[in-house]
Amino acid sequence: MNPIKAVNLGGWFVLEKWMKPSLFEEYSINARCETSFVTEHPHAKEALENHWKTWIKQEDIRWLKNQGIDLVRIPIPWWLFPERYQFPYPYHSPLKYLDEAMDFIHQEGMKVMLDLHTAPGSQNGFDNGGIDGVLTWHHDQKNIDITLDVLEDIAMRYKNHPALHSLQVLNEPHWTIDMAIMQDFYLRAYNRIRPILPKNIAIVFHDSFRFEPWKEFFTLHKMENVILDTHRYQCFSEEFFKMTAEEFIAYPQTLLKSLKSMEEVIPVMVGEWSLGARQYDYPEGREAFEKAFANAQLDAYNQITGWVFWSYKINDYQSGWNFRGLIERGILKP
Repeated sequence: MNPIKAVNLGGWFVLEKWMKPSLFEEYSINARCETSFVTEHPHAKEALENHWKTWIKQEDIRWLKNQGIDLVRIPIPWWLFPERYQFPYPYHSPLKYLDEAMDFIHQEGMKVMLDLHTAPGSQNGFDNGGIDGVLTWHHDQKNIDITLDVLEDIAMRYKNHPALHSLQVLNEPHWTIDMAIMQDFYLRAYNRIRPILPKNIAIVFHDSFRFEPWKEFFTLHKMENVILDTHRYQCFSEEFFKMTAEEFIAYPQTLLKSLKSMEEVIPVMVGEWSLGARQYDYPEGREAFEKAFANAQLDAYNQITGWVFWSYKINDYQSGWNFRGLIERGILKP
């Protein structure tokens, strides 16, 4: 079976300031995440609706299809259903625009992984968790129960949509959350949404930045059509700043033994990766370094269930995080 070749549509329905700083700078508001954006922006709803209509359009999906991409992963927030839940902040639901996106993505012959990117109380404390600097999801069982309810609502709404490929139950839960809490949540999520979703729709679990412990869990708990998602960036950990350029480029190959070992138990995808890297003194220059780094990752991740690049675009065209820019500049060739 051919590996999944996919791209994240990041910064669309869950804001991250670094991806589109222009959205945050219009009114000089001191916002870093969507929660502070909707709290401080004087015209948050209008600004968000304009962003939802323009950040990704049908022609973007057509362009991705022409590059050989067969799937998009769409981060979505927990505040999709305002008529069902009380929100502690003045969130605005992008549900109508998500519905439209599912339809035009299907029209282009592409599939969608819906990824619950935020949760009440935040599961990771990052801007991508909806509220920067807060990590309280696991401190209140009510938060976890609401997350499960929202997942069930998402599954019910899109279970028969022809574009739906998979549903990811929670993006990047923090590595400090007790594994017993994570495992219990994953079991409950699976038991809630597996009976709703057709058998061909996959359920995706993030490794919570702890890859190896999941082998025993998924060996013990036999689940139908599930995928383990692991995010492999080479720019945040200190170890990458100590490597030579050659060691850095060779690093993705060192992951293969572990990734393939896990694949004996559960399909594995690298659900986020990029060309984000520090400046290396590479003999042939930065462009050659980026090409080598891209090829090394593609070679490794094409040997497992698949990969999802982060992200389709950001404001900075020259960035190693801008898939479209990297393709158009000839750096990345999926």
